[in-house]
Amino acid sequence: MDGIFPGPIPPGFLELPGPFRILLGQDGTLTRSLSLLTGEPVMVEPIRLPETVKGLRKVYLRVPTAGRLVFARTQVLSLPPPPEDLQVDALMKGEAAIGQSMEARFGALRKEGYSIYPSRGPIDPDAEEREGILWTRSYRMISSSGAALLIEEFFLPSLFFLAGGASR
Repeated sequence: MDGIFPGPIPPGFLELPGPFRILLGQDGTLTRSLSLLTGEPVMVEPIRLPETVKGLRKVYLRVPTAGRLVFARTQVLSLPPPPEDLQVDALMKGEAAIGQSMEARFGALRKEGYSIYPSRGPIDPDAEEREGILWTRSYRMISSSGAALLIEEFFLPSLFFLAGGASR
């Protein structure tokens, strides 16, 4: 598995079910992969943040029958010059998948700093998940226009179960 991780393989990774490892390790759009896994459309469920919070988005990715599968947090690292900066702001407030929306607006995206690691709950003050370990992936998504986002995706127990895990 050399070359997959920038450092050593995280403890416990090789014991995860194969489909779950593929979801963690793939660098395509997560919403597309979740839709292929479940056979259902993936919906973005935004978490309402105070108006004073800028450059941060928190959402759940969910499907109709299984509910919430992923908690995702997106932070703006840099904005493109005007007027494209307003487009990024609109995407951060929307209910569409951020990667597909960024690609549609700004063209091909580059992903850098890709990491996979276990996170111990609570993962975020706005997330309902409080206990246990959640597998997480994070990366920077950068457009040629200068927009850069930090994406963190926390894979919930319901997704682990759907991808071949032993129990909910």
